[in-house]
Amino acid sequence: MDMPRDKEAWRAAYKARTEALERVRAQELANMTDERALQILRSLVCAEPPFRERPGWSGLVEQQALFSRGRKRQ
Repeated sequence: MDMPRDKEAWRAAYKARTEALERVRAQELANMTDERALQILRSLVCAEPPFRERPGWSGLVEQQALFSRGRKRQ
């Protein structure tokens, strides 16, 4: 692949390539069957476990108890 020396020519060539890729992607998506889309979705897996496990509680009850104690002191 020859790189044009002129910056504007390089930008125009880059834009033309990206537009061509977008057209190909759009055509592939338009031609994709529901079965193939479902197959792709099912093949996606998380590479790592979540950063941390979510707690089984929100802490709302504890927060309400703290606020209640603060009101009683006043």
